[in-house]
Amino acid sequence: MSTQTKSKFYLLIIGILLVTNIAMLFFFMGNKDAGRRGGNRGGYDRGAMMRDFLQKEIGFNDAQLQQYDTLSKQRKEKMKVDMEALKNNKELQFKELGTKGFNDSAIAVAINQSAENQKMMELQMMNHFATIRKICTAEQQPKFDSLFYKIWNKKKKPDEKK
Repeated sequence: MSTQTKSKFYLLIIGILLVTNIAMLFFFMGNKDAGRRGGNRGGYDRGAMMRDFLQKEIGFNDAQLQQYDTLSKQRKEKMKVDMEALKNNKELQFKELGTKGFNDSAIAVAINQSAENQKMMELQMMNHFATIRKICTAEQQPKFDSLFYKIWNKKKKPDEKK
């Protein structure tokens, strides 16, 4: 593979990772912008959908819902900080790429850093699910395990879904 082909390949991977990171940014920060844009997913945000799911499908009681609300609020605050740091890191990455003339080693470093950032975001998300699961009682955990992925894939209010 020639150097030019490798460079194009690396640029493609950087582009894909950038789009993925931006999509995650909009996804996780969408709740903050919901009031200004008229809401996401038809005015029904994922946090409310998750709370509804935990209450109706899993059977969370008021105390469990309060724990979830606290956990969710903490996660949103942490995500806000993490997204800002990610944005700043991405800007620095691109500046460094420019100063190094987009050479192969600079591109490889940028790709590795983007992949690590993506990995950390995924790890945080999975740990968040694990923490929510810990709120469940022993009877609720099998339900959570078998159903939580369904709520993650929903884009509409649960009662609007067929």
